[in-house]
Amino acid sequence: MQLTRRQFLGLIGALGASPSALAGLKLGGKKGKAFTVAAINDTHVLDARSTGIVNRAVNHINANADVCLTLVLGDLATDGKLGELKLAKQCFDRLEKPYLVVPGNHDVDMTSQQIYGNYERCFKLGNWTKKGNGWLFLGFDSCEGAGSDVTVRADQIEWLRKQVKGVKPERPIAIFAHHPFNPHTKKYLVKNAEEVLSVFSGHNLKLVATGHWHGNQVEERDGVLFTTTACCSSTRGNFDDTTAKGYRLFHFGTDSVDHEFVVVQA
Repeated sequence: MQLTRRQFLGLIGALGASPSALAGLKLGGKKGKAFTVAAINDTHVLDARSTGIVNRAVNHINANADVCLTLVLGDLATDGKLGELKLAKQCFDRLEKPYLVVPGNHDVDMTSQQIYGNYERCFKLGNWTKKGNGWLFLGFDSCEGAGSDVTVRADQIEWLRKQVKGVKPERPIAIFAHHPFNPHTKKYLVKNAEEVLSVFSGHNLKLVATGHWHGNQVEERDGVLFTTTACCSSTRGNFDDTTAKGYRLFHFGTDSVDHEFVVVQA
């Protein structure tokens, strides 16, 4: 199929990736080949000045040849305003490899009749799946309006069920959202977290990576790694009284995942 220029640019916007990244949208590689993914959350962009730390993070990621994909785990903006989201998009469009986004509660505009309207003008609204190297990645919207304490909607849970239906039990799965699922998160645990996680009963869930609680929380339960990560923002602080801002790298193997926190100058 041949695309017009307008259709091509529309596809770029829907994928949330820069033009140069389109050729690499698949994780690629043979099953069992190691690969690295960056995850960044809670940038809370407000104005041009606040994009400085985000652009520095993008520079970090671009300089790491091992990173094949970046995941932005919500709260790109401060109040879901169009100008904030456009500034955030300008930062992430500088990534030389593909990126995918899930919304956070600060990415909705509760003063608008269409609370996701501004977000949709900049990023694709909706859940996404990505397969590669033997893994299944699932990204989904955990928001309940602008709420900090949320219940994942029934339609989102049903979507997750459909994605894992027919997936071989041994295939490793990683899920990505904004609100925490860490069993012992200090705050903001998704109210129906256990119901959501039960969708993966009988499957090989390995990772649940989120943001929202601005701090590095890492724990493992029943072979599943749960993380939240410090914010990467100059307009917000961390909730754990630490000052280091940054993002997390996930290193995926055949059936395992390691991680590291990368500090970015505030």
